[in-house]
Order: sequence, then structure tokens, then C-alpha cells
Amino acid sequence: MMNRSLLVFSVFFLFLVAACKKSEESGADSKVSILFSDNNHAVRGKVTYDYNMDNCGQINLITAVKEDNGDYAELKLTLLQNGALAKVQYFKQNSPDDGNYFAPHLQTEKFFKITDFKYDKKGGRLSFSFDGKVFKNNKPNGERILAGKVELNSIQYVPCEALIFDVMTVNPAFNFFAIPGSSNNSVNTTGGPDKYKEFAYNVYSNAGQFLSLRLDRDISKLVGQEIAFDEGNKMFNVRYWEYIGPYMLSESYGPIDRNWKRFQTRGKLVNIQKMFDTRYIKPYYSGVIIMDILDEDRMIKQAVELPFYLSSWVD
Repeated sequence: MMNRSLLVFSVFFLFLVAACKKSEESGADSKVSILFSDNNHAVRGKVTYDYNMDNCGQINLITAVKEDNGDYAELKLTLLQNGALAKVQYFKQNSPDDGNYFAPHLQTEKFFKITDFKYDKKGGRLSFSFDGKVFKNNKPNGERILAGKVELNSIQYVPCEALIFDVMTVNPAFNFFAIPGSSNNSVNTTGGPDKYKEFAYNVYSNAGQFLSLRLDRDISKLVGQEIAFDEGNKMFNVRYWEYIGPYMLSESYGPIDRNWKRFQTRGKLVNIQKMFDTRYIKPYYSGVIIMDILDEDRMIKQAVELPFYLSSWVD
């Protein structure tokens, strides 16, 4: 009788231990920004670092895991707020496959897929699934297949403090999803004695496009105006390129050279207005670029619409 009682107690104790372990694993998983597998191997263990943040139009996620056998893996994902993928970086250590792996720069979505993307910015809830390939040193055999999911109930949000230039299309007939851009202002002397102030806003997309908006005055002076532009207009113009070179693993844009194809543009800037909301810590400006894209006078795209958002140099 006593032996039978001990047996029942032992089984019950093992059941409790297993249940607690499962509960702990589930609890740990729920606190991780990214759950993922590497070549069909579930990467699990002690989470040594976990980070998530929405800032300046980008969602950055990082999870680092040290497995029980000592292998270390760190995955970084960068997405835009509409779910477009900007960057994937993967690092392995203490294994035969050590090294840094990347999804090709400016062509990330050719090798990686984001599905079931849902983001409630106000509530901070974010979820999506992903799968794709990352590469090391441009070697055909130096690749890993990563897959996983993200389920966060409260992503950190930090208002943008940097000068912004953002372009985010909504019509699928033409996509341009900007990686946070740069801006500068200077005196343009290329016209000889006809010097003028130039405000330049430059931005790359996540899919190998480059856009440069050139204005002869600060955007704050253009509210309510409709501005026409074409290739012959020095004061106002929009320049557009597409990347046609080999895929790059390094995060370096390099010069706009023979690996980039320049297209001609013509169109107008409309609906320029001053904005106040959580996108930026200060007032900023929005508008729409409506333009034709041509290749040696051959129409490529007609009347594409590019909503833009940028901050002023004087406000």
C-alpha cells in the first residue's frame, strides 16, 4: 500500500515539475520580442538581451539568446510602420556557423517575407510572422533560413527628434516606403551668377529607390501653394533613381553611380500643410508629390502619388 502511495505521489510530483517548467518556458517566450528558428532549429534558451522600440517611423526589434549548449544567436529586425521590411541582421557565436549574416541591403524583401502584420500604434500592440534567408560574405553556401513570429502587447514608443523626410505611398500601383532620410540646406552656385538657396531632402526606400526633393525655400514658406516641377526647373525638382547593381550585404549606400539608374520626372507638389501630431516632437509639414516617371522620354509610370512628411529648417 505504501509503495503504491509513493508511486502515485512520485507521478504527481513529476507532473507538477513538468507543468511548472512548461509554464516558465511559456512565460519566458511571452516576454521575448522575437521567437525564431534557424534552419528549422528552434532557438531557445536564456534571453540575454531583448529590445523593442518605435522611433522616427522605424520599428526596431532585437532578441539575443544563449542556448543550453553555449551557442549564442542574436536577431535584429527593422520594419516600417506599415509592415515593410527595412533590415535583417543575424549574428551567431560559439558554433561552427559563427559570423554576421544579413538580408541583402536595399533588397531585403526579395529574400524575406513579412505576413499577418498588425500594428496598433496607439495601444502598442504588434504582431507578425516572418521567414526568409540571410547571407554571410556573399558566399552561396553561407546562408541561413530564419522563420518566426513577433507578438508584443506593449512596444516602446519614442517621439522623433531628428529632422525628418518621410515618403510612404498607399497606392499599390507604385510603392515607395522610405527608410528615414536626411536633409541639408546650402547656397547653390551651379547656375553661375544666379545663386540661390537650396533645401535638399534625400531618402532611400527599402526596395532600392532613391528620391531627392529640391526646393529654393524652406517648406514653411510653401504652405497652400501648388508647385510645378520638371527636369528644366532648377528651383524646384524631384530626382528619382533605382538601384540596378549586385546585391549588397554591407549597410552602405555608397555613391549614386553606375549601379543606380536615373529617371526623368515631371509633376507637382500639392496639399502642403502644417501638421501637429505624435509623428514628430515639433510641428512638421505634409504634402503630396504627383509625378510622371520617364526613361528617355518613354513613360514608365504616370501620375504616381507620393505622400511626404518633412520638418522645417526654420520652425
